[in-house]
Amino acid sequence: MNEQPILMSTRLKMPEPRKDYIVRQQLFEKLKDIDQYSVIVAKGGAGTGKTTLISSFVKEKAMTNVKWISIDEGFNNIFMFWNYFVKAVEGELGASKSKLMSLFNFNFQKGNIESLLTLLINDLNIDENIFIVLDDFYNITDSSLLQSIEFFLKHMSDNIHMILLTRQEPLLYLGALNMEGKLLVIEDDDLKLSHEHGIKFLKDTLKLKLSPKILDFMDEISEGWIGGLQLIAAAASGRNESQIKNFNIKDKLINEYVTKEIYDGLEREEKEFLVVTSILPYFNEQICSRLLSNMNFTDILGKLQDKNIMIICIDEKIGVYRYHNILKEYLNNRFKELDREKQIMFHLKAAEAFRDINDYNECISQFIIGEDYNSAMNFILNFPGNAALFSYADMIPDKFIIKNADFAYQCFFYYFANMEFEKCSKIYNNVKMNMSDDLIFSAFKYANMFVEDTFKINEVDTIQIDNIERLPLLAATKAYIFIKEAYFLYVKCKYAEALSYVDKAVDYSAKQNNLYIVFFCFSIKSQILEDMGDLNECIELYKRMQKMLSDNESIFMLNSSFYVGITGLYLKQMNLVEAKSCLENAINLIPEINFSVDRGYKYNVAEYKFIKEENDEAINIVHELMETISYKNSVYMAGLLRYMFRVIKFAGDTVEKFKLCYETMEESRRSLDSKLLYADLFFHRGEDKEALMIIDDILKYARRYGIKLKLVQASLLKISIIYNNSEKKRDVINLFREALFYSSKNSMLSPYHFERETVRKLISDYDKDIRNEMSEDQKLHYKQIMDICDINSKSILSERELDVLKELAKGLSNKEIGQQLSISLATVKTHIINIYGKLQVNNRIAAVDAAKEQNLL
Repeated sequence: MNEQPILMSTRLKMPEPRKDYIVRQQLFEKLKDIDQYSVIVAKGGAGTGKTTLISSFVKEKAMTNVKWISIDEGFNNIFMFWNYFVKAVEGELGASKSKLMSLFNFNFQKGNIESLLTLLINDLNIDENIFIVLDDFYNITDSSLLQSIEFFLKHMSDNIHMILLTRQEPLLYLGALNMEGKLLVIEDDDLKLSHEHGIKFLKDTLKLKLSPKILDFMDEISEGWIGGLQLIAAAASGRNESQIKNFNIKDKLINEYVTKEIYDGLEREEKEFLVVTSILPYFNEQICSRLLSNMNFTDILGKLQDKNIMIICIDEKIGVYRYHNILKEYLNNRFKELDREKQIMFHLKAAEAFRDINDYNECISQFIIGEDYNSAMNFILNFPGNAALFSYADMIPDKFIIKNADFAYQCFFYYFANMEFEKCSKIYNNVKMNMSDDLIFSAFKYANMFVEDTFKINEVDTIQIDNIERLPLLAATKAYIFIKEAYFLYVKCKYAEALSYVDKAVDYSAKQNNLYIVFFCFSIKSQILEDMGDLNECIELYKRMQKMLSDNESIFMLNSSFYVGITGLYLKQMNLVEAKSCLENAINLIPEINFSVDRGYKYNVAEYKFIKEENDEAINIVHELMETISYKNSVYMAGLLRYMFRVIKFAGDTVEKFKLCYETMEESRRSLDSKLLYADLFFHRGEDKEALMIIDDILKYARRYGIKLKLVQASLLKISIIYNNSEKKRDVINLFREALFYSSKNSMLSPYHFERETVRKLISDYDKDIRNEMSEDQKLHYKQIMDICDINSKSILSERELDVLKELAKGLSNKEIGQQLSISLATVKTHIINIYGKLQVNNRIAAVDAAKEQNLL
């Protein structure tokens, strides 16, 4: 089943007004300036004519650009609603149509919705008016969905006009629009038919051929209620006038009235048709034949329409219909009187019928109502990239979810992506309670650590790759498991192993063509490579990610994550121009980026500002981040705090908070960044011995596992600590050479900028020793280090070397220079050798030319 789910157009078609409908001139007058209002609310009970009013107005005025969405209970979900909404307005989206539709279909996070709506609003800001009708809006009650609709209403352009048809007050704040004169409300009383219109409706629309006295009676007891007139007309079929006079629908006691006056008078076959098909949101001959194979659809439908039964035509050309809500609610209650086994049978037949016409949303809904939860779950699992389908998980009882390991696991990550951590914990605990003896439970083990902060990482046993591959689970599920295990290995600083698990996750995601997860895996991998200092490999990975984004509009939303991620790489290479550009792209691409991207964005902005020495702004951002859940424990911010602590001289509450968090944290959960910062704290408090113990452990670990970035950072910090010990000169030079060796291969510069005071002293004092046996790549990198640390050749050359250089430029011989400066010939030669080395030349002429280029002469 590789075909992508589609949204059925029947929900997006305006119902055809009945032939010979009543023109509500008084209400039409209220609606004549409809394009001057942002929101129009038509509010009235069932059968008050809201839908007919708007559909007939549209037809009478020959309105264009009207988009209609018929809403039911299934729309009360943020993903489902907006997916249908985008489908409804797709004709106005132009070139961005496919991109936006893909974005909404493949978005897994509620936090992204406002960002996506911003894009949608911008694309709908065109020269033409767009009228969007939301029929039966009262079905929308979900708080997050209502909040997103309020966001849309607040920010939409003036050419968009929302028409809400509802039985009750919409659960939206519309006060501001009302104050601005942009809200039009049509109330229940406005919708009541006048006596004249009531009679006209009975005679002209419903074609009743009864005496004026009886028509007056029927209008009187309906009290202007259009639905009442339709019920009376249906009941009047086959009755004489004396029988009609006994009708009474006061107080709208619908069930009793419909049963006695309408339903009981139908043939058995007609009753069965109505009751069984009432479970459908819409129907046609193909669907009905699956439920009732022995019935003549055309014959029965014709009879029911002749009897004025409340059937609404959605699309006459293709023969699609639905029941009026008054009748549908009544028939639904009759359906519930059937044996439960029969109910289930019909729901499952309906599910199969909707599956065959590719209405996968309704298919899943019918499976769930029919309590075939396993079929519903398996159906959803066939489309792991569609968030709207996964939203049905809330309708499936937990006891069934835990019986389907694939669904349970993917559900867990669906909730995790939306930060619904309580639901994550609930799934995990149910699975643990019921499946702990099952081999498959190993896949779930420790997953709770993603949402709980009480775990001990040293207690986590990583599942071996072979064991994961042998589990009887879907490829998409295995991808999630590999990601989980990679995360634990990453936290343990076992980078190489973590990379092997990420690569496996990529393989399994690619098999399902799940680009969202592949990109997520690449993001994790890039972070690991960056932490290891393998920046060249990281660059190549970002090139692949960029190509993915350019080739696949469906993951356009991930562009912001891409720019935030690659900014960290540029900062480590001190490419501040590109870093700034990427930060601007990230924030401009999507104005309201989601929490996780926003967090990473702020982190990088803070580091950028520290590097630029805009310290006050950077510190403010650090404090903002420390208020978030992710950084509540300041140990997780060590990479940023190292900048801040240098600025505030390692004093203050933030420093003490970090120290407490670090010292109370389990050893195995302490990152290498946090250990470096803790060592730096000891150093700046004069406790060099303790600092060196930590640094030596970091160096040992970094050398063993090839973690280049930490090796360079730790080496430079150690140099700072031991620099003033004259006995450690050789150690200082060797540590710097080692750092240079690893950093030169990946253009790693930020550690040198961070320790720039020490680097300046070191190069000034030991430049000649450092340059000894330097490769060409290292020479180039060394020059880059000097540039970012603001070290020029003049500061490298000693005062006496500058004197020798000036005499050299005059063309004097070594002997003449010695005589001029009153120094020995041997000393002159030593100075000249140093000059050659520091200027990276090998003869007098080249030395003079280089000196002139660098303004030394």
